[in-house]
This record gives sequence, structure tokens and C-alpha cells, in this order.
Amino acid sequence: MKKANVFLMGCLAIAAMSCSKDDENKLDSNPDPDGVNKQEEVLLDIAAVTNGVSIDGATKVQGSPVPNGDLEFSLDYDKQTAFQTNGFNIEFKAPDGFAGAYVQLKDENGMADSYFDIPSGATNNVYNKAPKTIERGLFTSKKSDKGNVTAKGEDTSIDVNFESEVTAGTFCYVICVYDGQGNVSQPSEVCVTVESWGGNINLVADWSYTKEIYKGETINVGEADCDDFDTRTVNCAGGETKEFNTEYCYTVDGLELTIKSDGTYSYVSEETSSDYDWDATIDSCKLVIENHKVRYASQGNWAYDVEESRLTLVEFEYTETYNNQTVPGVEEDGYLIFDGQATITENKLVISETEIFNDVEEIDEYHFSKK
Repeated sequence: MKKANVFLMGCLAIAAMSCSKDDENKLDSNPDPDGVNKQEEVLLDIAAVTNGVSIDGATKVQGSPVPNGDLEFSLDYDKQTAFQTNGFNIEFKAPDGFAGAYVQLKDENGMADSYFDIPSGATNNVYNKAPKTIERGLFTSKKSDKGNVTAKGEDTSIDVNFESEVTAGTFCYVICVYDGQGNVSQPSEVCVTVESWGGNINLVADWSYTKEIYKGETINVGEADCDDFDTRTVNCAGGETKEFNTEYCYTVDGLELTIKSDGTYSYVSEETSSDYDWDATIDSCKLVIENHKVRYASQGNWAYDVEESRLTLVEFEYTETYNNQTVPGVEEDGYLIFDGQATITENKLVISETEIFNDVEEIDEYHFSKK
């Protein structure tokens, strides 16, 4: 009888341990117990935000611009997201004769007492970039835009940065553009949500990268991702002419991503890329392949948009080691290194980016397992 009880108790203990382990793996039904995302609903003081906005090349002018309606202009979005320090971009299709833009903040009480005059020379061009550029770290898109602007066909961008006094919350701005003949467009209004750092405790963990799915193709960690063969003709040193089939390969050897409850993140990726030593190839008349090791460490802040299930990583510091040579870097205004959908299960995390390149939608998924 005692033996049976001991056996039963042992089974119950194992079951309890198993249940406890399962409970630890389940997603928290209240992902934001501290109400981090509630901070984004705070209406920010317009005077403080105006003082905390930085636009390179802009001039702050007292009063308000006076539209005269003689210049056609409109935006096709009325909401967007911004990030503390990093700010946001205002992107639009510039009209013919575009000479600059006026931007003024507003709230329910009216307009700020000053506005920004941004000449065309202080704006940037917007380019559609191919997502597969192995620039810095695994997250290869490195989008130059900031914020959730979904408009298409923009060609002009205004980079808006924040000082430290601009915290999570909401505000609005109006923008009108002008030409060299004194014509000023009617204003368009956009409301901005400045994201809080953090916002979903289910993301807080150490995550290990397992694979990428790009345009339906799966590339596992440690597996080479190579481009198509290309033929190159080489005039060898000995006088022989030879053709070589070449391909360039890129391998993610590993990536460890840590997401912390204080709204910070860090990750370290290790990669191998292949290239060719053409001088040695010419001398030997044999294809000489070079492999390069890259280690990339990134630190910054993360934000989670509850309504869109979107994860954003804003980088503030990084260290890149290429062939044993290390270069540190600081992004004072923050760099939007990743901005995409996040799907979380008990032990899995999938973050994905969708981009339009040459009018074709491309989806890039990064898969992680909880350590």
C-alpha cells in the first residue's frame, strides 16, 4: 500500500512538474500588465513637442503659414507611427515647381505658435530598395523610411527627429508645400503616435534564429544562400583565356536575439560571405574563392504595436567585426533596423517584413525558437 502511494505520489509530482513546465511556455493572456501601450494615448503638449523636434536644414518661423490654394498637393495617409528619438519621416509626392514645405504641429486647442520652413534642399529622395542587401546584420532590409507610412509613389521625404523631451503619446501636424512663385497648397493633416518602448511581455526572452523563408524558399541557419551562376571571362597571366562560373553565397552561422522587459534589445549575428580573389585567379588560372567572416552586434530599443501586431527594433549602438577588424558605431538619432509583423506562439517567434519592389510584393520571414 505504501509502495503504491509512493508510486502514485511520484506520478503526481511528475505530472505537476510537466504542468508547471507547460504553464511556463504558455503565452500570457495579458501581454501588457504594466500598461506600457496606454502611454501612447497621452495627448502630448504641442509646445514641448515643437521644441523637441529637429529637422536638419529647417527654419522655425513664428506664426502660421497662409495657404492660397494655388498649388495642388495632398497626402494619401492621415495616421503614422513615430519612435522616441528616432522620430518619423513625412513622405509625399512633390508637385511640379516644388520649393519647400511648411510643417506645423497642432492639438485639440489649435496650432502651435510656430512652424517649420523646410526648403526642398533639406528634403530627401525616396527610393525603392531591394530587400536582399546584406548591409548590417541579419535584418537585411534596412529600410530608410521611418514610421508606418503606407503611401505609394512618394518621391520626397522629410526626416523628423526627436529630442529626449518627446515621450510616448500622440500629436498631429499639418503640412503644406510651396513653389518658387509664392503659391502655397492647402494643408493636409496627419496624426502621429509616438510608440512606447516595450509593450508585450510574451516577446521577453532569449531567442535563437533557426531559418529564413524568403519568397517561399527556406534557408536554414548554417545553410548557404547563393545567387544564380554568372559567367566571367578571365585573361590569365600565362596568356590563356578561361571562363569561370561564379556565384556569391551568404550564410547565417547563428543569431541570438535578447528582448528585455525594460524595452531594450540586443542581438549578435555571425555570418559568412564568399567572394573571389581575382588577382590570384589570374595568376593561377584557377578560381580562387575567399570566405569572409562577419560578426554584427546591435543594441537599442524595441516597440510593439498591439493593433497591428508589429515589432520594431530601433538601433542606437552597433559593433561590426569583419575579418577580425572591429568597427564600433553609434546612431544618435536611432536607426530603424527592423519594422514588421510579429507572430508569437509558446516557443516560437516569426517576424516578417513585406516590401514592394518593382511593383512586386516580397515577404521575408525570420524564424526563432525560445532558448
